[in-house]
Amino acid sequence: MGIKRPKPMTETLPGETVDPNPRATIGNNEPPMEERIPLDFREALIDLEADFFKVLETYVGVTDAETGEHKNGQVDIAKCTNDTQLGKCGEVVNTLRKLGQRVEAAHKQVKEPYLLGGRLVDAERRALMSRIEEGGNRVNGLMKTYGDDKREKERLAQLKADEDRRKLEELARENGIEAVLPPPEPVVAKTEPVRSLGGATVSIGTEWKSQVEDYAKAFKHVSTNAKVREAIDAAIKSMVKATKGNNGKPLAGVRVWEDTKVGAR
Repeated sequence: MGIKRPKPMTETLPGETVDPNPRATIGNNEPPMEERIPLDFREALIDLEADFFKVLETYVGVTDAETGEHKNGQVDIAKCTNDTQLGKCGEVVNTLRKLGQRVEAAHKQVKEPYLLGGRLVDAERRALMSRIEEGGNRVNGLMKTYGDDKREKERLAQLKADEDRRKLEELARENGIEAVLPPPEPVVAKTEPVRSLGGATVSIGTEWKSQVEDYAKAFKHVSTNAKVREAIDAAIKSMVKATKGNNGKPLAGVRVWEDTKVGAR
């Protein structure tokens, strides 16, 4: 498998230099992947079933790439109006299932080396990202603690300023003085981002978070959400199938019925 060296990053790390002349790629003698994969897949299918493509065309037909003319297969001429034809259709479905099994087997065989390579690459990524994320989480935790402490001090300062103003207003009333105090200025001014000498910009703000404590009540707020409805549909279908139509009992808000299912083996 040809492996190319990644292109140089546009942003460098502290102290990093970029090689202006990347090394040559490895494995350039191999055909490109878009040519090699179809050939490998076709060979794998023929190894599994020598007449695979002949049988495939017999059953699903074939369309001429140049003229666009389609040659009918068994699926194109199939009819099902009596039990004899039902049996014939079953034979067609069984053959198609076997063809599908060959395709799945070839898929697994051809893909396995790439999966192994992918797993090895993923393992390298996980090992490195684990170290990077662990370090980042630690430093982000330090910044979060500092930000929490800073916000708490600002909150207490604001409470004290509000209390001092309340006392002044109360003192003025007690002495019959109509004091006109200027509008209170917030102690906590808009926090400007901190810019480091190394080029980092750090800002401290707030974000809203939530934690569901009562799912029945919380559901009302998201009942029209598309993803919530998809999850409900999937859960209901699974339950109806497992309980064979809810054991014949009505299911509030759900239409349950017994439908025809045909299986060939």
